[in-house]
Amino acid sequence: MSMRTDALFKRLSHYTTLHSDMAEVLDQICAESRTFGPGDVIVERGAEAEEAFVVCKGWASRSIGLGDGRKQVVNFMLPGDLFDLQVFVGQKADHTVAALTDLEIAAVSRDRVLELFSSGSALAPGIWWSTVQEESILREQIVRNGRRSARERVSHLLLELHARLAIIGEAEENSFVMPIGQMHVADALGLSYVHVSRVFSFLEKSNLISRHRSEVIFKNREALEDLADFSSLYLHLDANNVRLLQEKN
Repeated sequence: MSMRTDALFKRLSHYTTLHSDMAEVLDQICAESRTFGPGDVIVERGAEAEEAFVVCKGWASRSIGLGDGRKQVVNFMLPGDLFDLQVFVGQKADHTVAALTDLEIAAVSRDRVLELFSSGSALAPGIWWSTVQEESILREQIVRNGRRSARERVSHLLLELHARLAIIGEAEENSFVMPIGQMHVADALGLSYVHVSRVFSFLEKSNLISRHRSEVIFKNREALEDLADFSSLYLHLDANNVRLLQEKN
């Protein structure tokens, strides 16, 4: 297994039982990689969807822009995430995907992924499960921005990012590296930069979190979860039912 597919293998392994030979399959699927710098656009809204993508390294965002320049970040894409699976129904992209950090992605053809599903590959349940998780994250984003307070939004997002990174081994028990700025957080949560800055200051003064450069440390995780009313249920981290189904088959 190459470094390029390490995060994807860990992510899919969380949802389905994968053997070492599947690592070779992933290497073949993700053989073509591309690199981007912060701000580079990978997918332009309105463009024909021709490929799906896997994030190998770095962070990206999916967003929708308004005519006056305002932007709503719909979600953040982390290492191991698959995106733009609408390629399978031949639709144009209804969003923009841009790099937030130095980014490496792998392009995957529509035919290659369809082949995985039609062949009954062990990778298929993992891909399906990750898609279910992404849809749930988008639903939670609606609730987060529509009903939660600013303090709840920021706290909730931090806990979500930590949980997602933990799946691929890129988070410690109570800390993770967040290589994006407060403006990106503001665009994701429908808040101003100033408001987000005030919330971070509150969380630090309340001894709920601390920050050291790009590292976020949970000082009192239980209290932070209470503040955010956070439950990881929507992330569908328990994949036992899928594993049991695999064993029966």
